[in-house]
Amino acid sequence: MIIQLNEEYPSAHRIQRIAKLLEDGGVIAIPTDTCYALACLPNKKSAVEQMVKLRKLDPKKPRALVFSSIQQISIYTLLSDLNFKILKRFLPGPYCFILESNRKLPRFIGDKRQHIGVRMPNHAVVLALLEELDTPLTVTSAIDPESDELLYDPWSIEATFGHGLAAVIDSNGVPGEVSSVIKLIDDDYEVIREGLGDISAFT
Repeated sequence: MIIQLNEEYPSAHRIQRIAKLLEDGGVIAIPTDTCYALACLPNKKSAVEQMVKLRKLDPKKPRALVFSSIQQISIYTLLSDLNFKILKRFLPGPYCFILESNRKLPRFIGDKRQHIGVRMPNHAVVLALLEELDTPLTVTSAIDPESDELLYDPWSIEATFGHGLAAVIDSNGVPGEVSSVIKLIDDDYEVIREGLGDISAFT
């Protein structure tokens, strides 16, 4: 099922409808400021297992989470003053920051909760959905598990994963690139992957 939303002014009614699908244990595909991602609530074990199955992922491999604010990120991570300043400078934006978890998240999202990847996409639809839910979503890039190709349009995603998704959000496309991944542990930083976000400040 494809649900269309205005990229800049998403319908509150449709946002509530999508939030209900997630609260009922569904997995959805969401657009971000980089690429599409499969998403579900991190406290819904069956939904997390479904997402892992759809993408054919290692269930022990940690996954990223998307948040609505840095304040919300601080609830789930051990955020130093330096890391707070870095996040404030670069988020929302096309980055995934790996931070130390404070272990408030379920173990089954991967990595025994020691570290988590945090995203705060610069995308009105995602931020509106996160604000409606008042909780982060766990996500993984929408990559075809057979071809390893990044999927960047809702119709390809529905064709590949549609049997296992509650909905695919269509909001006028995505850049179709991955985020830059920066590891921020013990006030040190390390570039793990160069993507859409400018990494010059970290090199």
